[in-house]
Amino acid sequence: MRNSSVNAYPLWRGGVLVLFLLLSGQCQRSKPLEPEEVVRLWQSYIDRNRFDSARLYSTELARSYVDFLDALVQDDSAEVAHTELHHLHCAVRGDSAVCSYQIEDELGEYLADTLVLKRVGGQWLVHRVEGFSTPTRDTVLPGEEDLVFPPADTIPTWRR
Repeated sequence: MRNSSVNAYPLWRGGVLVLFLLLSGQCQRSKPLEPEEVVRLWQSYIDRNRFDSARLYSTELARSYVDFLDALVQDDSAEVAHTELHHLHCAVRGDSAVCSYQIEDELGEYLADTLVLKRVGGQWLVHRVEGFSTPTRDTVLPGEEDLVFPPADTIPTWRR
């Protein structure tokens, strides 16, 4: 008569080894996203009003822009958009990337836009949104502390 516990031991040990290998393969960190992938992902989160997810791919500076958008869109019924990024190209130098692209406006015209990314802890994050800045308290007139956009007559116009 054979001892069944002796034969079962190698089978049990092999099962644990297989389970360990499967779990360790799932837990391995995937390759960091390239700057172009981060730009598309970040923009898709912004388009779908998933600001908490967008913040995960933002530095502190870019979070102020995300916070601004989040404050504008307090209603869950806000329109969900899809921004198509045309001709996306990122120029990488060290831990910085300047990503240029074009977006199509409501009239079908293409507008150039840029995002600046910064590599932090090996991960690319949106760092600066071109054309966005929050007004500083010392440039706001008394009584206009909550004014986000300056009056139209104070906005400079440029000729192309």
